[in-house]
Amino acid sequence: MTFISPIFLGFLALATVPLIIHLLNRRRFQLVEWAPMKYLKLTIKTNRRRLRIEQLILLMIRTLIVMLIVFAVARPVLSPTGLGGWLAGKGRTSRVIVIDDSLSMGYRDQSRSAFESAKDVVSQIVKNTGAQDAMTIVTTSNVTSPVVHDVHVEDSTRILSTINGLALSDGPSDWPAVFRGVSDQLSTATFPTKEVVLITDLRKSGWDAQVSDYAKKWAGERVSMKIIDVGSRNASNTSVASIESNDPLILPNSQVELTAKIRNNTANPITGAQAMLTMDNNTRPVILPNLPAGETTDVPLTITPTTAGQVPIKLSLPGDALPGDDTRFFCLTVRPTLDVMLIDGEPSAQPLEGETDFLTVAYTIGAEPWHVTRTVEGEWNPAKNAASDVIVVANVATLLPGQVSELERFVSAGGGVIFFCGELMDISSYNDRLYRNGEGLLPAKLQAPADGPVTGLVVEPAQNSPLDVLRRLTPAALAQIKINRYMAVEPVREKENVRVLARWNNSEAAPAVIEKRFGRGRVLLFTVTADKAWSDWPVDATFVLATRSAAKAIARGSSLQENISAGQPIQLTPAQGETATEAKIRNPAGEFAPMQVVPGTDNAPATLRFEQTGRAGTYTVSWKNAGAKEESRLICVSPNPRESDLEPIGDRDLSGLLDPLDATIVHYAGESSLSDKGHEIWRTLAVTLLMMAGIETLFAVWVGRER
Repeated sequence: MTFISPIFLGFLALATVPLIIHLLNRRRFQLVEWAPMKYLKLTIKTNRRRLRIEQLILLMIRTLIVMLIVFAVARPVLSPTGLGGWLAGKGRTSRVIVIDDSLSMGYRDQSRSAFESAKDVVSQIVKNTGAQDAMTIVTTSNVTSPVVHDVHVEDSTRILSTINGLALSDGPSDWPAVFRGVSDQLSTATFPTKEVVLITDLRKSGWDAQVSDYAKKWAGERVSMKIIDVGSRNASNTSVASIESNDPLILPNSQVELTAKIRNNTANPITGAQAMLTMDNNTRPVILPNLPAGETTDVPLTITPTTAGQVPIKLSLPGDALPGDDTRFFCLTVRPTLDVMLIDGEPSAQPLEGETDFLTVAYTIGAEPWHVTRTVEGEWNPAKNAASDVIVVANVATLLPGQVSELERFVSAGGGVIFFCGELMDISSYNDRLYRNGEGLLPAKLQAPADGPVTGLVVEPAQNSPLDVLRRLTPAALAQIKINRYMAVEPVREKENVRVLARWNNSEAAPAVIEKRFGRGRVLLFTVTADKAWSDWPVDATFVLATRSAAKAIARGSSLQENISAGQPIQLTPAQGETATEAKIRNPAGEFAPMQVVPGTDNAPATLRFEQTGRAGTYTVSWKNAGAKEESRLICVSPNPRESDLEPIGDRDLSGLLDPLDATIVHYAGESSLSDKGHEIWRTLAVTLLMMAGIETLFAVWVGRER
C-alpha cells in the first residue's frame, strides 16, 4: 500500500487519544468501603466480564474511527508492488513510452519544469520494468526515430543516461502525428500484449478528433494505454507571438518598420517592461508599451539595415515561467537594388512627353537604389524579364502570344506587372489574350475610354494594399487630382484574387486601380495613362507616392523560405533554371546535416527539404550551383506560437477523444502517485468511517444504559 499524501500519516498518533481517555476515566474512581458494599460486589462480579468486553469494543471502535480519518486524508492506494506492479502485464509486454518534449513542457512551476518531471517518471518506469518486457521510448518531436527501440531492460544504466541527455524542443505537440508514429511502432512490436505510456503536460493544444481513429484501432487490438500528467495547471505566460515586416521590399539604408505582437496571458497588466532587440550582433533595449492582461499588443520596431543581404533579428522578453517562447527570430532580406523595366508604347524625344517619362522620374528620385531599364514596344525582349523585379506596360498597342506567355510565367514565379491604359491599346486584343474570361493576367475586362471630368481619388481600405501610403494622406490631397479620361471596365466582381484598390470620385465610382494575384505574383491595372494625356495626376506628388509604393509592394520577392516555426520543414526551391548540389544545413548548435532532395515533376521543380527543425534559432542552408559556386541562405526558426496557449485539457474531454480506448490517467505528484488510479481507496474509507461513526453512537448508547 502507498499513500498519495503520506505527510498526514503522522496524525495516526491521535489514535491513542481514546485509550488515554479510557485510562484516565478508570483512575477517577476511588475505592470507598461502606456497609452494603458486599451486596454490590456480588452484582458487579456477575456482570464485570460483560462490561469489560463492552468497554474494550467501544474503545476499539473509537480508535478505529480516528485511524480511518487519518488514512482517508492520506489517500491510500492499493498497489503492493508499486510502479512495477502498476505497469506489469499478465505476460510479456511490448511497451511504447512517449515523452512529450514540446515547448510547453518547459513551463516551470515551483522551480521545476514538466519536462524534468517527465524524465524522472521515465527513469522510474525503466527501473521498475521487468527484464522480460520489451521497451521502446520515443519523443513527440521525432517519433519516427526512437530513443531506444524494442529493447529488454537488462542494464538500465545506458537507457537512463540517454534519457537524462534529452533536451526540450521548441516545436508543438501534434498528437495525431504522434499517434500515427506510435501505431507504426506497435505494428512491429515483439509481443502480442501491447501498452502505450504517454507522459505529457496535458495542454489542450495539439489534441483533436483525429486521434480517435487510432484510439478505436488500438481498442480493437487490445492495446492498453496509461497517461501520466506531469504538467502544472497554471497558465500565466507572456510570449512574442510574431514579428512581421510592414515594408514589402527592403533596400539598404532605408528605414524598416516591423510589428511585434506580444501576448500577455496573465491576470495582471504589465507596465514599464523592456525587451532586447538584436541585429548584426548589436543589442539595444526596446521600451514596451503597457501590456493589458489577457490581450495581444502590437509593438512597433524600427531598424535601418546598411548593407544588402539577409539580416537576422532577435527580440527577447524578460524571462518567465515558460522561457521557450520569450524569444523570437526574424530574417529580413535586404535587396541591393529594385530593378524595374518600363515598356513604353508611345515614346517621345521631347522631355516628359513620352509615356513612361514621369514613371522614370518617380522611380529614380531619392537616394534609394532603384535601377530602371526603358525599352519600347518593338524592342522588348521577354528574355530580359528574369533580371527584373517589376515590369510596367504603358499604353502598349498589343502583346504577342509569346510575350503574354512570358509575362504569365514571370508573374507566376513571383514577379509584378503594372498596366497603364491609353489610346493606343487594342482593347479587343487585350481582352482576348490578357483577360481571357478572367483566366489571364488582366484583373478586369476592358470596355472603352470614358470621358470625364473627374475630380478626386478614393482609396479603398483594403488589407495590405499597395496604395496604403495614400490612405495616410488627408482627403484634400487626393481631391485635387483631375482626370479628363479613363478606361472603363466591366463591373469588377471582387473575389479572393481580384479586388479594387482605388476608385475615381464620380457617380459610377469607376475603378481607378485594380489588383489581381496570379500564381505567386501580383498584377495592377491603372485605368489612366502614365503621362498627361488623360490627367494631370503625373505632375502631382501623390503620383510619385502611388507608383513607388505600388512597385515596391508587387516586386518579386525571394522564392526561398526565410521564416518558419519550429517543427515545420525547411523547403528550398532553386530559382528557375538553376541546380543545387551538395546541399547541407547547419542548425543553431553548429551541427551539419544533409538536406533531402525531393525530385521535381512536370508541374513543380525539385526542392531541398529538411524536417528536423525542433530547435529555434538561425539555420544556414548551403549548396553548389551549376557553376560549382557555393551559395547559402539563412532560415530563421522561431518557437511555435501554438505552444504558448497553456490551456489544459480536462480528463473527461481527453477520455472522450480516446473513446472506446479505456485509458488510465494519473496526475503525477511524485513517485508514490504512480499507482493504479483504479485502486485508490480513500472513498471506501470515507464510507466506512460514516458507518463506524453510526455504530459507535449506537453502541455508546447501549453501553451507557441503566443496569
